[in-house]
Amino acid sequence: MKRILTHLSNLTLLLSGLFLFAMMVHVTADVALRYAMNSPIPGTLEIVSAYYMVAGVFLPLAAVELARASIAVDAAYQFMPHFMKVSCMTMVLTLSATVYFVLAYTSWGDALRSFRINEQMMGQNFVTVWPSRFVLPVSFFLAGVICVVYLYQFFTNKEVRGKLVGVHDVEQEEFHG
Repeated sequence: MKRILTHLSNLTLLLSGLFLFAMMVHVTADVALRYAMNSPIPGTLEIVSAYYMVAGVFLPLAAVELARASIAVDAAYQFMPHFMKVSCMTMVLTLSATVYFVLAYTSWGDALRSFRINEQMMGQNFVTVWPSRFVLPVSFFLAGVICVVYLYQFFTNKEVRGKLVGVHDVEQEEFHG
């Protein structure tokens, strides 16, 4: 299961990078054409905000969760005894998975509504945006599944539990070492 999630996470990370690269090329071409030929690419702002930015921000969520690399405030955690760290990590993984699944469910409904009405964004041109609405539920769902897998491994694999509980302690040791 972890191997499949790793491949999916890597795929979403690659797709995010491709969208960001496409955004860079698109915006550069728009600026170049605007100043060289006084002819900007129509719909650039709408495409950047509806597609490139959404994919660039939300697709990497699974990779962030898989690496356990989200922002963490360890002011009190580092001083907790081991049993409290275990409780805290259990709560964090459970809450994270729950929030991701709620966001996936909610954004799935929004994406379906957007699809049904063929949602478009009006700018210089009309740009169909409903396909980009499906990025959020897919990203949130995958991140939630990763949290559930970590939670399962946390209770069934002592080595994984040790790594997850000590992940912030290692950062402190490296910082001071």
